[in-house]
Amino acid sequence: MSTADYGDEGTVRAGESLRIANEFTDVRVRKVWTRQGERLELSVPKKGYRILLDAMQLEIVAAQEPEKFTELFAVNLGSSDKEQED
Repeated sequence: MSTADYGDEGTVRAGESLRIANEFTDVRVRKVWTRQGERLELSVPKKGYRILLDAMQLEIVAAQEPEKFTELFAVNLGSSDKEQED
């Protein structure tokens, strides 16, 4: 793959992707190297979502309590208390 295959994030090289899936979603994970350093790429091909996370961002994710992800799911699925109040 050439650098142009990766878009405009400056990715210069990418490792093999790992697929994690269940009955609800299919996520691809791989390590990429950019001009700014190493990143973890998470993508959901079916929906077109993609994000690159550096080590500091991953540390913040790892420090979260599981309840924080429950809150994020509720907001993303439209069932949070905040949205119901509006």
